Amino acid sequence: MPAKLVLTMSITLFLLFGFLFAILAAVGYYFEISGYLIVAAAGFLVFLQWLIGPSIIRWTTNMRPLEKNEYQWLWHTVEEICKKTKTPMPRLALARVGAPNAFVFGRTPGSATLTVTQGLLNTLTKDEVKAVISHEVGHIKHKDMVVMTIVSAIPIITYFIARFLIFTPSRSDRKGGGAVLVGIAAFIIYFITNLLVLALSRLREYYADDFGGRNFRPKLLASALAKITYGLSMASDKHENSAVRSFYISDPISAGHEISHFKEEYSDFDLTESELKKAIEWEKKNPWVRFSEIFRTHPLTFKRIKALQNLEKMSK
Repeated sequence: MPAKLVLTMSITLFLLFGFLFAILAAVGYYFEISGYLIVAAAGFLVFLQWLIGPSIIRWTTNMRPLEKNEYQWLWHTVEEICKKTKTPMPRLALARVGAPNAFVFGRTPGSATLTVTQGLLNTLTKDEVKAVISHEVGHIKHKDMVVMTIVSAIPIITYFIARFLIFTPSRSDRKGGGAVLVGIAAFIIYFITNLLVLALSRLREYYADDFGGRNFRPKLLASALAKITYGLSMASDKHENSAVRSFYISDPISAGHEISHFKEEYSDFDLTESELKKAIEWEKKNPWVRFSEIFRTHPLTFKRIKALQNLEKMSK
């Protein structure tokens, strides 16, 4: 795993759990609950998220396991990339969704499941699908999907703490006033921890893109990203499942907004330098787009394509 990614993930985890334990300590103080009990309850909730998270994803994505005799070229591609990069071989699954996308999830890299949608297989060329597969194997190699499964529980916990403290009647004015203040602080911490989780999600996509580009042609992954974003913006069944949103290769919710200004450029999926410059120039002149990126699970597609094109130039 890249050293910078390890460092960033470690710092982010430290901050996330630090914020969580701080608000739990305040809750314990005002409600006179043992700190050990509070920490144990939080630890149990995070563990529960890690334990049942993969099952929730399976139940909500209309997927089925792929048999060995199905899409043999797909099995061969995954096996080849995993062998080349010394990554554990994942299970393969097919999501019966028309929108083009792919994702991996699991409790450990050794128990990961790599899922592609029917729309991905129908929309992209085989080489582009292989590039996407390489990107997804990068998530397994970096173990970041395990981290995301765990940390996504922290904003949820702080949100429900805030709701409980502010809207639940208290036994005394002293505790009531203190509880409301702690509840407001919990809402602030919910906002901060949510931004940290989103930032970590975007960072892991850049590293998976880099991994995928280095183990397959960067230009093919860039082309695949363009088709996926365009396909998601047009798909009627884009599957806006918040439980899986950060795991997809491209965010199905923000895709429509991203592509709305560039339908002509994306219509033939021709990634020329002039069209890329138009996209980059539009981003520079649109401060709202740059600002709104902090609320996204994925970086802007144009930025990812630019990074992949730079990688393509370096590899020549």
